[in-house]
Amino acid sequence: MLRNSLMVALAALLLAGCATQMPAPGALSQLPEHYTVNGRVAVNAAGKGYSARFSWVHDDQRDTVDVSNPLGQTMARVELDPSGARFFDSDGKLRSADDVEALSERELGWRLPASGLRFWLLGLAAPDRPAFWTQDDNHRLLEQDGWQIRFPLDAGTHAPSRLTLNRPDLEVRIALYDWQLSSTQP
Repeated sequence: MLRNSLMVALAALLLAGCATQMPAPGALSQLPEHYTVNGRVAVNAAGKGYSARFSWVHDDQRDTVDVSNPLGQTMARVELDPSGARFFDSDGKLRSADDVEALSERELGWRLPASGLRFWLLGLAAPDRPAFWTQDDNHRLLEQDGWQIRFPLDAGTHAPSRLTLNRPDLEVRIALYDWQLSSTQP
């Protein structure tokens, strides 16, 4: 059970719905200082499926992701900052590592791309690593950190409302809503 909770919580980093949904912000060219977004995540890992809701809060120094089950009960909290990654399960038990990739590898056996996800949620490539953009009939495609990230074509004019991350052994589908930006770039 703990492994499943950790799996869903960490997958939510790869990403509680509210009654009023805020539309996605306009297209961005860089990561804003602060944003909040709610969403749903569905993960297919090694033929097993997981799903959850999440609320992601990003600021300059920290990312905090609260993960809940489909009924809205909080299952976990993940915190990322320059000092490392911390996972708190529903009982408050703490697990930590230098980064979320190391934490997920230790607990799950594979690395999640959370350091890139804070950019990918906004339709951006992480600026400090190689990235390759292409396009097909229906999607803008980003290849970065061993992942292919698919964005709907209409996401070119605003942050995506959905995205799909693929690797040979893992698929993560994310739906995003209730965007809030407290600052925007000039």
